[in-house]
Amino acid sequence: MTERQRDRGIERRSARVLFSLSVLVVSLMMSANAFAQRATGSISGRVVTEEGQPIPHAKVNIVGVGGGVKKALSGRMEIVTDESGNFIADKLDPASYSITASAPGYVVLPSEKVAGQFGAGTAKYARVGDSVTIRMLRGGVITGRVVNASGEPVIGITVEASRVRDEAGRRITEQTNVNEMVLGRQTDDRGVYRIYGLAPGAYVVNVGAGSMGFSLKSNPFSGRAKIYYPSATRDTAAEVTVRSGEEASGIDIRYRVERGAAISGKIIGAPTGGQSGMTPTVVTLTKAGADTLIGTSVVLPMSENSGYSFYGLPNGEYEVVATKPDFSGADTMMSAPRKVTVSGRDLTGIDLALLPTASISGTIKLEKLAAPPAGQKCESGRDSFLEEIILQAKPDDPNQKSSVNQIYGGLGASAPSDKGEFTISSLRAGRHFVESQLPDEHWFTKSVLLTTAAANNPTAREAGKNGVTLKVGDKLTGLAVTLAEGAAGLKGKLSGDKVPSRVRIHLLPAEPEAKDDLLRFAEVIADESGAFAFANLAPGKYLLAARAIPDSEPSDKPAKPVAWDSLERAKLRKEAETANAAVELKTCQRVTDFALRWVK
Repeated sequence: MTERQRDRGIERRSARVLFSLSVLVVSLMMSANAFAQRATGSISGRVVTEEGQPIPHAKVNIVGVGGGVKKALSGRMEIVTDESGNFIADKLDPASYSITASAPGYVVLPSEKVAGQFGAGTAKYARVGDSVTIRMLRGGVITGRVVNASGEPVIGITVEASRVRDEAGRRITEQTNVNEMVLGRQTDDRGVYRIYGLAPGAYVVNVGAGSMGFSLKSNPFSGRAKIYYPSATRDTAAEVTVRSGEEASGIDIRYRVERGAAISGKIIGAPTGGQSGMTPTVVTLTKAGADTLIGTSVVLPMSENSGYSFYGLPNGEYEVVATKPDFSGADTMMSAPRKVTVSGRDLTGIDLALLPTASISGTIKLEKLAAPPAGQKCESGRDSFLEEIILQAKPDDPNQKSSVNQIYGGLGASAPSDKGEFTISSLRAGRHFVESQLPDEHWFTKSVLLTTAAANNPTAREAGKNGVTLKVGDKLTGLAVTLAEGAAGLKGKLSGDKVPSRVRIHLLPAEPEAKDDLLRFAEVIADESGAFAFANLAPGKYLLAARAIPDSEPSDKPAKPVAWDSLERAKLRKEAETANAAVELKTCQRVTDFALRWVK
């Protein structure tokens, strides 16, 4: 190559670099101009005790969901409350935000959480312009001592507390170690442990090597079975009652050495390149048929070893599943759950094959109301944007558990861009129903249609009525969600003799032609006084029915909606027609004093 040729090559490369830089600058300017069309705002609030007293210096975490926050990089912040418990988050883009608060020794009231919660329940979100009050109460304490068979202290062993019942004694799913972040405490040189900041309820307490499995080091208790208070297995463990601001002391555990069995295997099919290739694979072990988290194991991407293992397991049935997340959500992979039975010996070769997750893409639009009806107010008093909507694909699978894999693999939720485009990622195979959480009480979901199946499959087209069925790795496109202005609302109160402590209120369309329109069905749980409220309802005629919630249903994991099952819909309609509690809701109408009698 001559010197002249080299100079020309340098000139060409320089020109390409300058051109790329100019394109980048223009793109940034266009993005900035486009983004500037959406004015930023703030979310304010207070963190207070149950009695309304301020909690100063509490940490408030605000995390945005949706397209807008990604552009401005303003979707995550941590704020500390002032001496009066106040906080304000400025320069927030129009979007939905989950809000969590933490303060040493305090816990957020379960009914007051304004955040995306894991599980089958509906998440709550705050939006620009909202004023949020987060009430916290003093957490309880469990403390005691761990000794061996000779009565000597056991030093440096991990003690964990898992919440199994709420403050009312109702069973909850045993995910405390993940959702409540109670990861356990180690005993000191006296064998004493103290776990504080616990929500009121009933707990089981165990000692062992720890459940979460993130440590790369082994410890003297690795490979040994967990021992539960007072010196028992999980099935015979005694429950410890925790009350707000009180200490449950003397929870002493006599530790005995029991080896337990091991489960081990390999991760198959993990990608090695790209962003997904750089993330670890998380393996979780749960009790089969329950949400009880037994432990987790992490397979690091930089290691050539693709193996995982769990130790110290008592006999029983378990379920193991692996997740390799992509935090953009697009390329998350999961294995099918694999059930295994431990019966006195180690299990090897329990390999888990990672499979691509599915996704649903589409658009969402809003139909404006031409003119409000006479005498009705149809304005919310605030500007609402498509980016503030939360779209969630809920699986029609009563056995699908809310596990740590959902934390790493995504919640099956998304928010649209300012153009109304959305993609819901990290979905397992099966049938899903797409639901919208709306930022404006005057909006309702009018239709959910799968446009790509319109020509030859009417059943698939009616996605709002029949759900969306996905295969492994499906990238479904063409879902069209239409919203409309003019939604109605209904508030009321349930009364009568011998009303159960937990009642679910069902709302269903009264018109015969709408009997299978799932978008017209709704259900809520009445509060302790019997009050209930429905919002974002399509105008029309409705029937109401009340059903007692069975004791077997955990308070933090409600059953799937009745409307999803055609036979259950028919039963519900008969009950509602017998009860004859009817109401007609007109466009933008708000009924605030509906009286519903409990009749059984």
